[in-house]
Amino acid sequence: MLVGRDAELAVLDALITQVKAGAGGVVLLTGEPGVGKTRLARAGTERAAGAMVSWGACRESEGAPPLWPWMQVLRHLGGPGIATGAAEGAAARYRLYERVEDTLREHAEATPHLVVIDDLHRADEASLRLLAYLSETLWPASIGMVVTYRDTEVPPASLTANVVAGLARGPGRRRCELAGLSPASVAQWLGAAGLDGVDPADLHARTGGNPLFISESIQLLTDGSRPDTPLRSVGEVIRERLAPLPADCREALEVASVLGRDFEYPPLAAALAISPAAAVAALDPAVNARLIGPVGDRAGAYRFVHTLIRDAVEEQLASSRRAGLHARAFAALRDTGWGQAADLAHHAVHGRPGVSDEVAADAARSAAEAADRVLAWEDAATWWRTAIALSQRRDGLDTDLEMRLGRSLLLAGQVEQARDCFEATAREAARTGDGVTLAASALAAGDTVAEVAADHRLAALLDLALRHPGVPPGPRARLTARRAIATYWQPGGQDESRRISSQAVTLAEQAGDTEALGAALIARQFTLRGPGFLQDRLSAGLAVLDIAARLGDQDLLFRAHQWLVPDRFQAGALAEVAADVEQMAAIADARRSPLQRWWVLIYRGLLAGFAGRDAEAEGLAHDAAALGRRLGLPAADAYRIGQLSRIYWKQGRLPELRDDIADALVRFPGLVTLRCMRALASATAGRRADAAAEIEALADGDFAALPRDSLYLASLAILAEAAVTCRITDAAKEILAELAPYAARNLIQGVPVGWGAGAWYIARLQWLLGRRAEAASSAAMAQRLHRQWGAAGLGDPLAGLRRDAAAAAAAPLSQRETEVMLLLSSGRENAEIATVLGVSVHTVERHVANIFVKIGVRNRAEATAWAHRQGLVP
Repeated sequence: MLVGRDAELAVLDALITQVKAGAGGVVLLTGEPGVGKTRLARAGTERAAGAMVSWGACRESEGAPPLWPWMQVLRHLGGPGIATGAAEGAAARYRLYERVEDTLREHAEATPHLVVIDDLHRADEASLRLLAYLSETLWPASIGMVVTYRDTEVPPASLTANVVAGLARGPGRRRCELAGLSPASVAQWLGAAGLDGVDPADLHARTGGNPLFISESIQLLTDGSRPDTPLRSVGEVIRERLAPLPADCREALEVASVLGRDFEYPPLAAALAISPAAAVAALDPAVNARLIGPVGDRAGAYRFVHTLIRDAVEEQLASSRRAGLHARAFAALRDTGWGQAADLAHHAVHGRPGVSDEVAADAARSAAEAADRVLAWEDAATWWRTAIALSQRRDGLDTDLEMRLGRSLLLAGQVEQARDCFEATAREAARTGDGVTLAASALAAGDTVAEVAADHRLAALLDLALRHPGVPPGPRARLTARRAIATYWQPGGQDESRRISSQAVTLAEQAGDTEALGAALIARQFTLRGPGFLQDRLSAGLAVLDIAARLGDQDLLFRAHQWLVPDRFQAGALAEVAADVEQMAAIADARRSPLQRWWVLIYRGLLAGFAGRDAEAEGLAHDAAALGRRLGLPAADAYRIGQLSRIYWKQGRLPELRDDIADALVRFPGLVTLRCMRALASATAGRRADAAAEIEALADGDFAALPRDSLYLASLAILAEAAVTCRITDAAKEILAELAPYAARNLIQGVPVGWGAGAWYIARLQWLLGRRAEAASSAAMAQRLHRQWGAAGLGDPLAGLRRDAAAAAAAPLSQRETEVMLLLSSGRENAEIATVLGVSVHTVERHVANIFVKIGVRNRAEATAWAHRQGLVP
């Protein structure tokens, strides 16, 4: 019976209205156990005429398969299964999330849809992460979500708390905190039950208005219990109600409580060692007592009316009896084929010693493999650890289990723990002389290292594997390639890294291992990054492209295009860059890979910004950042700042990003190009002293702070602009000397940001240093290259500097007179000047006469000569 919930029902009715209007939304129902959250959700959704309702109940008992609530929702919709096959990293999980989102949207387009996620406080981590994703992407849509949870079981700062907070932030979200019923509602309930002689105030005081407590108390009173029976908790009421049941019914309920809140008669009968008919008959008294009930239309499926009833039954069991029942449940589920891997593992682990450690370890391993298949890597890691604990070997680690644990941890984002596993496996493999496992574990450890700084632990581990004689040729080539990349980041290690990467290519060719050769060539490209070796990098990239095509390896083909883009961009081969990006987009679409899609967004932003399509480039930068954050990519925000900085600098908005740049420097202290950007932001904001201090620090010791990597030339260009803005000539001389050899290079900041021809920045430095003729030549070169490359937006590098010089040299001239002077000295006639400035010819004639008087000349030729002497025109 549902009483006293009119306000909450009105909230659910409003949600249904929103859903039917196409907006959707979320209602959060929270409160203590037994307060009626599920009952209210069910009553509310029953009023949703014309809408489809899907339930996903998180199991209140342990041993639930990962993503269990979403499996139920998708099963109801007849949608795709959760299983995805081999795990492919965070991108695979995101692809799964997209499939679920697409399924929900497709059904909502036909019929408004309500999704109920019940008992969220018991959700597994994979289910929570999927819900968090949907909370950001699902709406607006004709989808409403009702989420119930016990707020008393959601710790602050937990993942569940964060997901709830995310759900509560969006538009159309409402939170209903259910409290106990009022005394008046208790009285109404007693009247409906025909218990007019019971004092409603007393029952309300004893139950705190908790609906389940009231319901069970009323049932007890209806069965003849005295109204003044001193029962202090809902558990006591339930145990009082269990007492009169027949012994076979109580035993059946005990086995059922171990099986879980939901259970079926075949495994129950097997665990009781009785016939299915006898098991159903044994349950009849509990059904009549409304302690359990059948589930929908599924014959033989039962459910405890509330999880607190199940808990009360299980809490009465002694530890030894509970373990024995778990062992019986494991055998029953295994023999009847009724249990899923997580169920079997749960019962096997808790059924010891009735279940041997060996059998329990096998069950845990199966559960881990099942969790890996559905990308629930956090659950998988838990089960791998259990399998390891149950498989303790006296002679050392089980390296296979340890590697499997490491891979699940790495995919779950628990990088340091994953690395610990791989390093432990490597030590064990080295001890036992297992070269194959040693190589695999060292390479896996390399996958845990972000390529932003030297890592001496990794270098030592790779060396350990390379010294081992039992490493096969193909893995040895891969190890050498990985060692080259690790060496690149060590102080002064770039030359050595290039030597090692060349060696890796040779080893892979000698081994005849095409895949290892692809990895070696990618390492070769990586170690050749920097101002020089552009043609060598292009050659290596084309070789990888050829290998990928021969192998039919779409992932390697994508990576080949991915690393060719920045090199072709620098060479000015923009048509080839655009073709590369479209090839990447086709692969990303075909494979539905969100990680590859992220790279496509980055490169489309690069091209849009370079072509001067600023609004498009800014939108792409934000889209890429949003996708990158969902994928958990650390570089996503750094790339966003880089792309926006280039756009905002051109628009005079760069100071807007000062806080973002400062935050990124905290996260990426080794990314020195951010310091260059901070100097430019300070300069454009008028904070010249701050900018000058940063420029001086970065230029010290022949730019020792700037690594000679793929960011180097763009970093110099950014510093050049900061120096020109602040008019710091000493630094300008040093920057010019470094940048001068790369006048014809199309500068790129890493991979996401194009800054245009080096000549553009060289021209501005030369102008600042008073080398006006050289500046004019460099400016012409930059403009010619930009026209050839299809760049737009940068324009004449000297235009603004000439205007500033004109303003300074022609101080007695007004701003309008200065504009007229610049046009006159460029050879424009009065009528042309009038058209450009949008004034009359008479007005221009008056300005020209005033200019002649102010600068002391007699005619246009003398005025033009004066302008040349002042450096206003080249």
